[in-house]
Amino acid sequence: MTWNHRRGLAPLLAATERFGVPIRWEARSLREFEDVPVADLAARYDLIAVDHPHVGQAAATGAFLPLDGALPAGVLDAQRAGSVGPSFASYTWQGRQWALPMDAAAQVSAYRPDLLPAPPRRWDEALELLRDGAVTGLLPANPTHLWSSFLSLCHQHASLAAGPAVSGGSGPSGGPGVVDTAGPDSRPDWWPADGIEPDVAAGALTQLRAVLAVADPASLDSDPIQVLDEMATGDRIGYAPLIFGYVNYARPTAGRRLVRFADAPSASGAPVGTMLGGVGLAVSARCADPDAALRFAAAVVDPAFQAGGYASAGGQPGHRAAWTDPAVNAASTDFFVATLSTLDRSFLRGRDAGYPAFQRAAGEALHAGIRRGDGDRKILAAIRQRWQRR
Repeated sequence: MTWNHRRGLAPLLAATERFGVPIRWEARSLREFEDVPVADLAARYDLIAVDHPHVGQAAATGAFLPLDGALPAGVLDAQRAGSVGPSFASYTWQGRQWALPMDAAAQVSAYRPDLLPAPPRRWDEALELLRDGAVTGLLPANPTHLWSSFLSLCHQHASLAAGPAVSGGSGPSGGPGVVDTAGPDSRPDWWPADGIEPDVAAGALTQLRAVLAVADPASLDSDPIQVLDEMATGDRIGYAPLIFGYVNYARPTAGRRLVRFADAPSASGAPVGTMLGGVGLAVSARCADPDAALRFAAAVVDPAFQAGGYASAGGQPGHRAAWTDPAVNAASTDFFVATLSTLDRSFLRGRDAGYPAFQRAAGEALHAGIRRGDGDRKILAAIRQRWQRR
């Protein structure tokens, strides 16, 4: 089971054909990918594309086969060394590895180069651009993605308050890396056990309202695919300041406008991390042929295939070798090198068993509160209550 987009399905079909493993792939919607409990999927499918907040749920229910011990240590070592930001670590939970990072993503910015020659680097520039109407901006801000942007802005506000040390740190591959002061389940330090720090949350909500005030009203009904489809097929939307990157739109395609991507804007203009997304490949604990499934999973994330057949089939690789490969970048108008600094500084969401349900509830509360025009205090109290009840 994968998800229903060329980025999610095509590279797995290419891998199935190349490696000769008889697999029948099915695909679910983006919303189902983000929300459906993994235990339900693992009861029906052998190989499953998964989002990292579900690993605690998978561990608690015994849904997935732990990959440490099942795969050769060299495979896991190579994935750890080649991680884009914390992608590999995002699927590690309670000392076990529950998935392999076949796809890496985070919130970045997207723009139409024919309408906007260069994207803003600072938030004040981005707001001024949209306020003045030089281009029309659209933000993916349905409940799930409004929540994503809120968390990314929390991270930026916390990083700004803490100074340069917070946005530096040491990443899993020795690069600029992720925040190295994190909670026990790798949530960032601005998100302790009792909930997001109030000052951080308030600053992020103020910033989020400012962005929505100058973006197209359709933002509150949009997900990233809808925004990028609108950018690629119309002539109205020129800029999305925070959106999960999709390499497919950065590849020149007949009949579609080119969309380019850049690091997310920040207060200073220097790269600051955003919320990590991406896709892991997991093996069900009920898999009828785990040896075949494990061989296939290892082949999908092999660095050579990631930079070769996986990328050329329309995938968005998860291995650093592909992100830094000149040919992969040339084919995608430098999508990968243009956004890697944001990925390397990205942060993880909660991964305990209750987090996926909390994310749905918090996103809905945030979205409903903004639509109604509720005050900041009421919205933030609703989010905090849902965190404490998870």
